[in-house]
Amino acid sequence: MAPLTLALGVLAGLTPLVLASPGCGSSLPVKFKPGTSTTNVTISSKSVIGKITEREYILHLPANYDPSNNKPAPLIFAFHGQLQPARNMEKISQLSDPNFNKDSIVVYPAGMDVQAPGVQWLGDVAAPNSSVIDDRIFVDEIRKNLTGTFCVDERRLYATGVSNGGSMVALLMCDATLNKHFAAVSTVGGAFYPDAVMTEPLYQAGCKPDLQGRALPYLNLHGLSDKIVPYNGNNTPPFIPVREWVDTWVARDNCESNYETEVAENGTVTDLKWKCHGHKDLVLHREIKGYGHGWPSRVEQGEPFDSMSGGSTKWDAAPYILNWFSKWATY
Repeated sequence: MAPLTLALGVLAGLTPLVLASPGCGSSLPVKFKPGTSTTNVTISSKSVIGKITEREYILHLPANYDPSNNKPAPLIFAFHGQLQPARNMEKISQLSDPNFNKDSIVVYPAGMDVQAPGVQWLGDVAAPNSSVIDDRIFVDEIRKNLTGTFCVDERRLYATGVSNGGSMVALLMCDATLNKHFAAVSTVGGAFYPDAVMTEPLYQAGCKPDLQGRALPYLNLHGLSDKIVPYNGNNTPPFIPVREWVDTWVARDNCESNYETEVAENGTVTDLKWKCHGHKDLVLHREIKGYGHGWPSRVEQGEPFDSMSGGSTKWDAAPYILNWFSKWATY
């Protein structure tokens, strides 16, 4: 019955009721310890169509996770970019950093390296299409695996991703079966392609969220100086322009057309906030001045990240995203 309940809508600004997952009260597997990350966790997946494949993820249990496995915790999916393994996503996103996150479980799924140019997710023009590998199946398998093993609050599931990982988040947004499980989502430098350059329609005609009166809170962060996924979409192949993509979700979430603008972080960012279903920032877009392609952070991240992004920023994306996630819960 949980999916039907979760599909009803969102609450904001309130302490939500908790929906304890089936894993609550079971014994915590011995290799998982609060405050640590466990690498190379594997599950048998049907995401490679027509066969069973072992696929991996990294799992981080926060410092405040109940070792008795009996207190429901939020769960965040964090998707790496193209050519960047899951361990790099954990590093650059800082979502496992206890200075930012002591309360939410974070799972870092690993894409597959089966076709040039390398590790990637469904949704890139270079990736196999969904008749070959459908990563949405893998995501739902992870969700079921984690909620059945750990104590998860199923009203507080979230997803974020950078670059091609943002593409993966978009596919969850566009999937009517999967999006109802998520209380809110965010993309950072997300790459979304027009149907004309894809082997199958995914982000335009193929995006069918079927929200049925619900709203899916969406936070979009993008650098105005991004040369990999340019803000205006101009590249070869082209991308859907960032504002066009955001405006599409403003309409899907049935938001008011006018938006509030706020300059923040000492003038380095501009936040555009749309009021939807009575909440002023249910759709939120952060334009990052002078920033390229990457995950904003005050610390240097090493190569190739610093070259693509243009270097560190005066603020960290991790607490910004986490604080925004904390406002939303399904009911």
